[in-house]
Amino acid sequence: MNPPTRSGVFGRMVLPFALVPPIMIPLAMRDHAAVYRLDPAATNWEWIALLVFVAEIVSVTIVAGMLRLTSPADTLRPARARALAIAARAAAPLWASAVVLAVPSLGALVVAHLLAHTVALRRLYLDVREELRLDNDIQALHITYMAYSVAAILWAPVFVLIFITLSPG
Repeated sequence: MNPPTRSGVFGRMVLPFALVPPIMIPLAMRDHAAVYRLDPAATNWEWIALLVFVAEIVSVTIVAGMLRLTSPADTLRPARARALAIAARAAAPLWASAVVLAVPSLGALVVAHLLAHTVALRRLYLDVREELRLDNDIQALHITYMAYSVAAILWAPVFVLIFITLSPG
């Protein structure tokens, strides 16, 4: 089996699945924005969807870079394409959780998103252990949380921008 290429990972994993949240956001906001206590006409949901899409692409790239940067000196760093594939696999549950926007329930959205973060962290941890061949659980957890936290820090200003956009006048 040929090793993955960066363009192959982006074309087959990242782009198709990263499109799920940006597609679901405008659809949900047009159908049942009142459930989320939002005015559907108050903002341009397509711009917010585009912002989310760009943040998704950037965060997967950053997680892949962090996986390479935080690899222990005594292990072989994953290739760029392999690190990108690991980051995309970890992000997949988060992308999939956006499907719950079709359900008009704020509670379902929160539960699905928290569950997706749990699954994403677990997937990243298992992939880090396997790829770097780590026997030390603490070392694997450290790399996992370092890579994941950088993406979480990226999302903080994105959410601030979205909430500022959604705040009334």
